[in-house]
Amino acid sequence: MGILSEQLLHPVDVVVDSREASKNKDIVDELRRKGLRVAIQALEAGDYYLLARDHRRALLVERKTVTDFANSIRDNRIWEQAKLLREAAQKEGVKPLIILEGWLGVIEKRTRWNIAALLRILDELVLDWGIPVIPTHNKRATVAWLAAKAKSLGKTEEKRVIRLRVEKKPLTLNERILYVAEGLVGPTLARRLLEKFGTLRRIANASIQELMTVDGIGEKRAKEIYAIFNTTWEPNDKDEM
Repeated sequence: MGILSEQLLHPVDVVVDSREASKNKDIVDELRRKGLRVAIQALEAGDYYLLARDHRRALLVERKTVTDFANSIRDNRIWEQAKLLREAAQKEGVKPLIILEGWLGVIEKRTRWNIAALLRILDELVLDWGIPVIPTHNKRATVAWLAAKAKSLGKTEEKRVIRLRVEKKPLTLNERILYVAEGLVGPTLARRLLEKFGTLRRIANASIQELMTVDGIGEKRAKEIYAIFNTTWEPNDKDEM
């Protein structure tokens, strides 16, 4: 099954994921008020699909508020979503993009996370995953960008409607191992850890000093990894991030 359903037979400017549309009807309404032709479909990846006259310029956009961004990091959804976006780009020539809506300082202010940790995730998305991140300060700014970008991609009647074929294939054992490691430290350091220690068990059994022998892992990151494998999990944990 592709990202788009077969019901979409006429040119549109923007396809909005049905889940996103149900939560943010105001965005859909405002895009239409700005003169865009909007369709609502279930998307397998992303929240907004901006079509273009040349489909190679089409954009698959994931919209995240800073709160959702923090939560997706906490439960490792960020890497799964990044993989879906990147897969869409590789298979169909669609350009992936993340809109980060809001002020990152809110997360630092309300939680125990250091802003540097958040910026580290962003730099991995941009530099390692090749997914640009565009900041907007609020929902109104997001809508303004979506509308302006959609209009810049050509006239509605000239836009090509294509189906994106991104399939969620079962991961191989090797891919599952890498996926778990990426949830700990991101794609680049995950490969370095596995190249150094070979297995997840050896990573889990490594001391802080041993972890620090991996290029790019300092004392703080080593302690974080060590704590993950050596801290007792408590159900209904209400501790702040």
